[in-house]
Amino acid sequence: MKKTFKRVLCAVTAVCLILTLAGCAKINYVTNGTIAAIKAVQDGSYLETDTGADEGNATASTIEPFVANTYGGVEFATEEDVINYYIECLNNTKSQTSSYTENGSPATYYKMVCEEALTVENLLIEGKKNSMIDDLVPTLLDEMFHGGVNGLPPSTNRNPDLDHTEDGTVDFKTSPLQVDDIAACNVADNGDGTITLTLQPKATILSMPGKDSQGRFFNTLGDITSTVESISVLSFSGGTIDENFVVNYDGGTGVIKIDTATKEIVEADYTLIVHIDVQHANILVIKDKSASLDVIFKIHAPASDEYLLETKGLVRA
Repeated sequence: MKKTFKRVLCAVTAVCLILTLAGCAKINYVTNGTIAAIKAVQDGSYLETDTGADEGNATASTIEPFVANTYGGVEFATEEDVINYYIECLNNTKSQTSSYTENGSPATYYKMVCEEALTVENLLIEGKKNSMIDDLVPTLLDEMFHGGVNGLPPSTNRNPDLDHTEDGTVDFKTSPLQVDDIAACNVADNGDGTITLTLQPKATILSMPGKDSQGRFFNTLGDITSTVESISVLSFSGGTIDENFVVNYDGGTGVIKIDTATKEIVEADYTLIVHIDVQHANILVIKDKSASLDVIFKIHAPASDEYLLETKGLVRA
């Protein structure tokens, strides 16, 4: 069965946690723990709940403040104007499809599709870096994570008819973003008939696709705690998983270039940042350890012809 983005990213994250927490053990413990974790994650259930994540109330802006002005012939008097313009242009862009061949067969997908890249950074064990783990993780990611081809985020598929949450309650053919989801935004005039919008969604603890500020802007993990609970080699010395396993979405941005004449998105870069903090964790013979890591998920549009062909056997008609 084809793995969804959520399953692959959850598996990668879970195995990185195993590596991080087991980093102070002998190498055979790391290897055996990783294999066990991979199997447990692959065999586990990936159930989504209907409740959204609790949203952070104090997101710190990482971008330049908005300045009211006319940019590229478009007047923006308020941040709300910027957000609504982005939603309008995203909807317009995602309404357009193109013909492709996929492994030689004809197909119709979004005109604007994206390429994906994943990195794991700042792995710390008990607040300290571990060179062995830092060397292992890139190889692990190369083996486990292979970028997909989807529409502009949030998106689960390159086929508009299949672009929705797993439970079918949120359709991503149009943007579910709400004005109140954005913590900060700004606009720049490129002087060539295009403008660039930068938007930063509000932080959340956990994120459900399509159902909170991060999930209505990015492709987010969903209920990763259920994945962690399914890892047989991982337990906690005390407290609940919610107390000891914190998944914080904060600081990510989208940088979107728009042709103001057509209201089409012509280029975009989305950077999702997820900070995972684990306390009182037990891995095999290792007891009561803390670890943390950052998952950086980048989406770039448009995807290159080389990426499409290599990743999914896709050729633009």
